[in-house]
Parts: sequence; structure tokens; C-alpha cells
Amino acid sequence: MSDSAHPESGSAAPNPDPSVDSPVDSRGETAATLSVAVPLALTNLGNIAMNTTDVVMVGWLGAEALAAGMLGFTMTALVLLMGFGVAAAVAPLAAQAYGAGDITGVRRTVRQGFWAVAIYSVPSIALLMFGEPLLLLLGQDPAASAKAGTYLSIAAWSLPFVLGVMVLRGLLSTIDRAAIVFVITAGGIVMNAVLNYLLIFGNWGFPRLEIAGAAIALVVTSATGFVILAIYVAVHPATRGYRIFDRMWRSDFERLKAITIVAWPIALTMLLEEGLFVTATLMVGWLGPITLAGHTIALQCAAVAFMVPLGIAQAGTVRVGIAAGRRDRAGIGRAGWTAFAMGIVFMCLPALIFWLFPDQLARLFITAEDPDAATVLGIAASLLAVAAVFQLFDGAQVVGLGVLRGLNDTRVPLAFAAIGYWVCGAPLAYVFGFTLGYGAPGIWSGFIVGLGVVGILTAYRFSARERLGIADLPAT
Repeated sequence: MSDSAHPESGSAAPNPDPSVDSPVDSRGETAATLSVAVPLALTNLGNIAMNTTDVVMVGWLGAEALAAGMLGFTMTALVLLMGFGVAAAVAPLAAQAYGAGDITGVRRTVRQGFWAVAIYSVPSIALLMFGEPLLLLLGQDPAASAKAGTYLSIAAWSLPFVLGVMVLRGLLSTIDRAAIVFVITAGGIVMNAVLNYLLIFGNWGFPRLEIAGAAIALVVTSATGFVILAIYVAVHPATRGYRIFDRMWRSDFERLKAITIVAWPIALTMLLEEGLFVTATLMVGWLGPITLAGHTIALQCAAVAFMVPLGIAQAGTVRVGIAAGRRDRAGIGRAGWTAFAMGIVFMCLPALIFWLFPDQLARLFITAEDPDAATVLGIAASLLAVAAVFQLFDGAQVVGLGVLRGLNDTRVPLAFAAIGYWVCGAPLAYVFGFTLGYGAPGIWSGFIVGLGVVGILTAYRFSARERLGIADLPAT
């Protein structure tokens, strides 16, 4: 039965005045967006730092362990990516309810967000339990597949906790309390590193579990982070009135359906984007391991820079959603264009750094003693020069997708992603890289076109939101 059909007793629910979150000018909107975006961007950077820690520490076991670890990390990341799409639907729906002053709607959305990620987690865990045979089916090395299978059978249990944090982050970003998520993420980086040190290598009397130790560290860190965040939400004065965890068993299929409708295009869009980068990496791999090493350095630099516009996009989703919940047409435009501007302006900074200091950045990833260092550095530097342009388009497209999600507009942007990434981006990457003979820089140029198409299409759709009828949300 619907949550709204059964009023609940207990502590008084919050009674926000949506007008408080309604800046009247661009300066106020910029401040409001930054307040949400900064902790989200820092959290994104923290997550990539934790992943990097895992790669580095498993790499200390040797090349064979690192190969197995990368297989395990990649499969886990792909499954999580789809789950992130499911959890990401919580933020716009919660923000819209909050903007409308509908506290029951916020509660219903977050609760059913937990239902959605639980439903997603069951088959996903089962899939990862068969990681070894799946990797063998994909033609991977038997020894590496066996070790990766061990990692996956344990790491699978981190899924509901990681996605549960994403659900709560949707609530906390809506009410401008996302800083706590970053604090917990920062603590998680330290906790994960310490557990890796103890369990991977058997230090301080702990058993030496190698790659299985990394998986245990992931599960323990994820579970601890979720529990701490859940306690915060349950007891903090700013959140306890929402009574998120009361009667979690109560079904609300109407809200679960609304989450699903918004979520599945987001999940597929994320998968299409990730698939573009995986395909590009495979293409670069055809050019040889030295070129692939240079590509890896440049892509890692771009991935770190991307975490900030991703945070801005997530903030844009929330800010547009709040304005949409208020039925504030001017506020929708102000929130969306502020996020666009912030995303593009920020990406000018890493673009400038990539353009001016490519050699210095590349040297962070490879030692001068390596016999191939000079060649790898040259390739990485040339790709970072291309990445300087790439950053601007990447920032525009991720923010464009984010602000449209604030209006529950996810299906048409999914089509934009399919066109931009796969009709334009991937084929042109091949043409520029191989048919025209520009190699890795040509492949990256295909990136630019694909991402640029998505950025332009999403910006146009947001500008035409009134004419297209996507600025008016149905009653909830």
C-alpha cells in the first residue's frame, strides 16, 4: 500500500518553506548550486581515490595479481554502473517532492529507492557469483579468472551497501546536507587502505588473503559507511523528521514504478557512455602496448577532472528538481543554465593544465628509468593536448544530462547518448584513428565529436523545455 495512505505517528516531520531554496538571481543560484556541488564533487574524487588505492595495492602483489584484480574491478564497476542509474533516480524525484513541500513524497521516494536497489542487487550478486565461468567464457586467462572469481564472490556483497549510500545521498543533496557523505567517504579511503594493508599482505598478524583481502576490505568499508550514514539520517535533527527507516517493509508500487521509469534510461545512458570509453581503449590497444600506456595516463587524468563536472551535474539535477517541484519556471531555467555555466567554466581549468603542462602530468605515472618512458610520455602528452578540448565537451554533456534528469526527462536524452556516443563518436574514432591514420589522437577526436553532439542536443532540449512540454511535471 502507498505510504501516503497511512499517516505515521512519531516525531514531527520537517516543514520546509520551498521559497527559502528559491534564489531570485544568478548569484544566489550559483551559491546554492555550489553548496550542493562541492561536497558531491569531493565525494566523487574520494571514490576514484579509493578505487586507485585498490589498484595500486593489489599491484604490489605482482603483474598476475594485478591482471586478476583488474578483471574483478572491471566486472564489479560495470554492475555498479547500472545500479548507480537505479539509485540516481532518487535525487530528482526527492528534490521535486521537497520543492513542492511534500515531505511524505520525499519519504516515499527514498524508501522505494531502497526497494529498487535491493531488487537490482539480488540478480547482480548472483551474476558476480559466477564471475569465473563468465570470464572464461569471455576468453580470459584461466589463472587470472580463478583469482578474479574469488574476488567477485566476496565483493558482490558490497553492492547493496554502495547503492544504499547512493540512495541516502539523493536525500542529503536535496536538503543540502551532502557534506556528511564526503566526510564518510574520506574516512572510507583511510579505512579501506588500512584493511587492504592488513588483509592483502597479512601484516600485524592478520592472514595473508591477497586479492580476497581486497574484496573483504571493500565489503567492510562499504557496509560501515552505509551504517554510519543511515544512523546520521535516523538521528540528526535535519533528517530524523523524515522517518526514512520507519516501516521499510511497506510497499509503494506507484512510487517504485516512478523510480523505475526515470531510472532505466539513466542506467542505459551510463552504460552507453562507459561502453564508448571501453571501445576506445580497445581501439588504442590495437596500436600496441606503448600507445595503450600513454592512453591510460591521459584517460586517468581526464577521469579525475571529470569528477567535478559530474558533481555539478548531480547538483544541477537537485536544483532543477526543486524548482520544478515548486512549479517555478524561472527557477528551472536559472538552475539549469547556472549548472551549465559552472560545468564549462570549471573544465577550462583542467583544459588549461592539460595544454600547458602535459609532460609534468604524464611523469606522475611513469618513472624515467623505464626504457619506454620517453615514448610513453610523448604519446600521453599528445593525448593530453587533445584532452584539453575534450574536457569542455565532456563537462557540457554530463551537465546537460543532469539538468534534464531534474525534469524526469531521461528517455530522449538516452537517445541523444546513443546517437552521440555510438552513431557519431565510436565510428568517427575509428575513421580518424585508422582510416585517416591519426592514431590515438584521432581516436580521442572521435570522443570529442560524440560528447559534443550529446552536449549540444541536451543544451538545445533544455532551452526548448517550455515548447516541448517537459518543464511541467505531473502531479505526484
